[in-house]
Amino acid sequence: MRKKAEKSGETDHHGDATTPLPPVGAIAAPPSKSAPAKRGRPKGSKNKPKASKEAVSKEYDLQWFPERWMGQSPYPWQFNVLEALNYKESRVALKAANGSGKTSMVAASAVLWHVVNFPDSLCVCTAGVFRQIEAALWPSIKRGVQTMTGGEGFEVTQSGLRFVNGARAIGFSASDPHKAEGWHRQGPTDNLMFIVDEAKACEDGIFHAMERCQPSRILIMSSPGAAAGYFYEAFTKHRERWDTFTVTAFDCPHLTKDWIDEQISTYGEKSPLIRSMIYGEFVDDSEDGVVLGLRELEGCLQEPPERKDGMRVAFVDFAAGGDETVFCLREGNEITQLETWKERDTNKTIGRLINLFDRHGLVADEIYGDEGGLGLPMCDALAESGFSIHRVNFGGKPFDGRYQNRGSEMWHTAARAIANKEVRLIDDQKLQQQLVTRRVEVSRTGKLGLEAKDKMKTRGLASPDRADAVLGAIACGGGVGGSWERYSSFSKPSLSELMEDAQLLAEESSLPSGMDVGG
Repeated sequence: MRKKAEKSGETDHHGDATTPLPPVGAIAAPPSKSAPAKRGRPKGSKNKPKASKEAVSKEYDLQWFPERWMGQSPYPWQFNVLEALNYKESRVALKAANGSGKTSMVAASAVLWHVVNFPDSLCVCTAGVFRQIEAALWPSIKRGVQTMTGGEGFEVTQSGLRFVNGARAIGFSASDPHKAEGWHRQGPTDNLMFIVDEAKACEDGIFHAMERCQPSRILIMSSPGAAAGYFYEAFTKHRERWDTFTVTAFDCPHLTKDWIDEQISTYGEKSPLIRSMIYGEFVDDSEDGVVLGLRELEGCLQEPPERKDGMRVAFVDFAAGGDETVFCLREGNEITQLETWKERDTNKTIGRLINLFDRHGLVADEIYGDEGGLGLPMCDALAESGFSIHRVNFGGKPFDGRYQNRGSEMWHTAARAIANKEVRLIDDQKLQQQLVTRRVEVSRTGKLGLEAKDKMKTRGLASPDRADAVLGAIACGGGVGGSWERYSSFSKPSLSELMEDAQLLAEESSLPSGMDVGG
């Protein structure tokens, strides 16, 4: 951990050249249950009472600012982060679980404290995505301003803040590193604070531009993403230059145990997503981390669940070049059919698929197919033959925004069902080999993805067509144990009803209950 600024007779308790203005005069302290009581002279004492160091600290220091001036009581970890940032020349790096309150409490408090205490100073705020500034940080700042003075003395715009003492705070998008350049320490106390939120999504150029500005205080914070880049190196390679903090979901009382347990149950204890969003850990995808482990697959094969009736879902993975066309059928929680063939004549493939559909009594609403590449004309040909099947774009938008695309979502979702022994698999050695060899990849923004098939080929692995079809059959139609499984065989939903349910499911999953949009 970095050594905090030394106190001396030439500096104040912040380590600044001159004593900053206390947040009084222009604003009046709001009533606070925990505000220190006024100290009177003790009975029988002839000496003047002397303010304690703690009392002085509570008057000026950042860690006490939320409680004294905003009527909020920070969690212990929030208090410690603010205390580290209180000192001039501080460099603070915070990685925290999703929804921890890092933006609404830590960042908002720091901005307001800075503009109130340091006349004519500047606070620069940016984020990996501008909506974090516009929809999370600035609304929290506006609420703080209203609590402190009812707005008096402050001028607040969509991404700007000015106090009566001439101090300013601005917010901008981190999409262009040039926007992070040209800022300087300002005011009689020579202060410039830089805050970078959702730092995992910022290009390294943003941080390099920030360093050239030589801020007097730096706060970089984010939920963890991939184990690479400037933010990651602040916790590893350059750790000695930073005060570092790691916060888990268990450190945040507003994130309930039920919510945490629900996320772990949904994504799996060992999921990279859970390691990041719950445990505040970086995700290292440089090792042989696979979507589904061999031990998990063998456990499901050796101890399969009891057979359960439910929806029938067929999935077709169309072949390209010398790959296999694969037809898979799931009935309830059991994979009952897996047929594969190689055929360059697309008309023959269409004919064979129609025969399979008819043999199993399938209707179009029960059939899904990959429309990527060759799949698009094949889906068109099936539609012309009377089977307007559900088209799945593996590269399309996922229902759950934590995944890179729909294909990644399907693989990870179905893999969890296998790991949890929720599905009965068919005995096929080639399928089993494909299920346990595809690796996890994680974007810099922490979204879960899949190893590209081109990269798999460089490792000597063929396209996982059988796994694509089987995992597609497990994940589609609501998935094994999914919300759509409630429909019985005699009460089948229409396509429009399914689409409406899918949209509702996507909206509900975009912000889980208990998660604070403020980060």
